[in-house]
Amino acid sequence: MSDRKYNQKYLKSRNQGLILKLLKNDGPMSRASISKKIGIVRSTVSEICNDMVANNIILEGKKVEGNLGKRPTLLYFNKDYYCFISIIITIEEANIVVCNLLGDILREETISYLGEEINAKKMMESVFKKTDKIISKIGIEKICLISLGSPETFDIRTGKIKWAPYISDWVGMDLRELFYERYKVDVILKDHVKLETIGEQWKSFSNFSNIIYMVITYGIGSGLIIDGQIREGKSGYLGEIAFLPVAEKFDYNELLSGNKNLGYFESKCDIRKITEIVKEYININNLKYDIDSFSDIASLYNSKTEIKDLINENIIKTLALGIASLIITLDPELVVINGEIVELGEEFLSLLKEEVEKIIPYKSDVVFSSLRNRSKVYGAIKNGLDYIDFIIFREPQSFYSFKLEHS
Repeated sequence: MSDRKYNQKYLKSRNQGLILKLLKNDGPMSRASISKKIGIVRSTVSEICNDMVANNIILEGKKVEGNLGKRPTLLYFNKDYYCFISIIITIEEANIVVCNLLGDILREETISYLGEEINAKKMMESVFKKTDKIISKIGIEKICLISLGSPETFDIRTGKIKWAPYISDWVGMDLRELFYERYKVDVILKDHVKLETIGEQWKSFSNFSNIIYMVITYGIGSGLIIDGQIREGKSGYLGEIAFLPVAEKFDYNELLSGNKNLGYFESKCDIRKITEIVKEYININNLKYDIDSFSDIASLYNSKTEIKDLINENIIKTLALGIASLIITLDPELVVINGEIVELGEEFLSLLKEEVEKIIPYKSDVVFSSLRNRSKVYGAIKNGLDYIDFIIFREPQSFYSFKLEHS
């Protein structure tokens, strides 16, 4: 290809991307308005737009109302040209969400694993079965992307899961490759805690640029927004605070001899540890409290003084040490806490904040998430949207040729 033809092709693709970006973010608008906003002559805009209208990439709407002169026709970004699928897998459930190109949720399915003897193989089989059913109804040619949330921490250089303290057969699994081989569409992957972090900022704290997000559940995970961007580190392990050598009563020999998949910090104050402490107390004192879930623990915390004192005395100081260490190191505007621990309520949060403020030399706000389980869903959607935007606006011809290849 000559330089002239290459440059013409590049300019056309770039201009197509600019038009799509404008219509997606600010549309609908007329050809004349597009020409004025992006600084490209009207004839070039019309040529590119006519081509995209012919291919259904953008849509023509009604003419603008008015009595003077020729009335312009509005153009719309075709949000339904493709769909993308977000799939988030945790040890408790899998969420499968179908969205259009604006991130509107078209369909959502949830697979629950609570109360089941489950392993990674069974979880993947159930996710694939449900995803196959969804795609069979939509058509694979309509799916442009799968945005995945990994159930455990993986190495971003290899794509393979590195740590899995509670379901060990996740270790070594390459989710991106498994989904690509099955569906032959683009697959992107982040661990679900980082997706939750993205979702929290997108939906609840878009005016904050520096956020520490913590999820305290069966384990403790963390995600970091620094200068407005999610950060992952060299291998994807940035924010793995579960492994902090932090506890109110620190035992170095215990640290060295402990399970390296289960972090020292999380082993001292995640909800499994809280449940263990409460159950042991109930057994020793022959109390008649039924514990079927962490919600039962939370109910006891908020109704029984002895359980409240037990949890406060054994958990809050260690948790405060970990949070204070992060605040001192990273200087965030906000620390957001999510996970089942939120069920303990505002009194627990208030006491935790008091302990944090005793340690750090300045104030940094600590809040509970209001999104709860939706944070990971929104994060996977936003991660998918960001990836699609990148491709549409930089390689639109490649993006829109996918459907033809799969027809």
